[in-house]
Amino acid sequence: MQTLETFYQAGDTRLNVGTFIFSIFGIPTGLLALMLIQEKMSTTLKQILSIPLLTIVFFTPILFTCGNGVFDLVQTVACYNLFLRLFEFYWISPLLYGKSAYATRDYLYTEFWAALCKFPKPNKKKDDDTKPKVYVKDKKWYHIVSYMAYHAVICDIFGSWWSTFTGPDVIMMRQDRPLLFFVFLFFIVFMLNSAFNMFGYALHLAHCIYYDGGSYSGEQWRSLMKNPIMSTSLEELWSFRWHQLLHTSWVAFGFRPARYITQRLLAKRVKNPLPIALFVGTLAVFAVSGSMHEYIIYANVGSTIYFRSFIGQQLFFFFIHGVGMTLERFTAKFAKKFVPPTLLNSFLVKEILQRVWVISYAFLTFPFFIDGFAYWGLWADNPFVFTRPLVFEFFRSIPYGHALCGSLL
Repeated sequence: MQTLETFYQAGDTRLNVGTFIFSIFGIPTGLLALMLIQEKMSTTLKQILSIPLLTIVFFTPILFTCGNGVFDLVQTVACYNLFLRLFEFYWISPLLYGKSAYATRDYLYTEFWAALCKFPKPNKKKDDDTKPKVYVKDKKWYHIVSYMAYHAVICDIFGSWWSTFTGPDVIMMRQDRPLLFFVFLFFIVFMLNSAFNMFGYALHLAHCIYYDGGSYSGEQWRSLMKNPIMSTSLEELWSFRWHQLLHTSWVAFGFRPARYITQRLLAKRVKNPLPIALFVGTLAVFAVSGSMHEYIIYANVGSTIYFRSFIGQQLFFFFIHGVGMTLERFTAKFAKKFVPPTLLNSFLVKEILQRVWVISYAFLTFPFFIDGFAYWGLWADNPFVFTRPLVFEFFRSIPYGHALCGSLL
């Protein structure tokens, strides 16, 4: 059992409680959500009651483990983002904007599903009689199952290949086998696309069966990831193709407060503070994302290893990607003034040079992201490795097969 002297150490010192861990943070989260929708309860009372509940949610991944790397990843991400979103509701919004700590059930429902579903927008103008868009349900639940099956196969095959690598294999690969490291980066992003989509389709399937009676609109629902490996800019990568599952938490906790505070501070000093405020808000989102990944590494590798080897790597990775996005915007404005439109819109620039830029930037910065996760080695607990014997046999039977895999083949 943990003591007051060791509770912050996380990693292997955590208490293994199995899947009960989801109840440990799930019950406080449910109580926080229940208080939030109480219109007659005062904000002050809600804030007082929220303190111990928010504390439990935040410290659950640091104090407890479920003994499986993949599930630990899920619960760590969940706790971090639930804490952020609920902290914004209970504390930031009342203190910064003067709002009450209150949200309707419909608001929470819409926000939760916004990453996967497009909701009809109500008309803001009183004299506008245009009816909100009506989505036609043209697909059934079994379409979702087929999409899940496809992505499950992808995760299984590439997850089996990934399981040939140890943590040290991955960390040393960029120095010893840079070409394989490039291939590794490509296939990891490809597999993550399927992993997130499989999770998204699982959520979609639950909604389809429970809320929609087994049918849904293909126009209204979208996949969680959109082939990020095909991105032609960092802006496209992070704002469109990468999953937006945590978008609302990061915008509410990072972007909006940073933009609001910056605009207030610069209102009397700068003629137009909005561009600066938007830049600061963008960096704040990447800072929140980086902090989440720091939190994940800290909780799962432990404080000793984290402070000795990995502290700040995730923040640096996401910060320089935020800077890279800003540089893209400035470069685009500069290019429009001095480069002929025919060249800017050519296949060479749009399809080749821009993709080379994104892939090169990702390749050079990827080590800052992957090292902490590689040391943790969470892929060893990947449940989708049913094809592992076949994948191993395939690589053992082909020339140079061992050169394409890790030391566990």
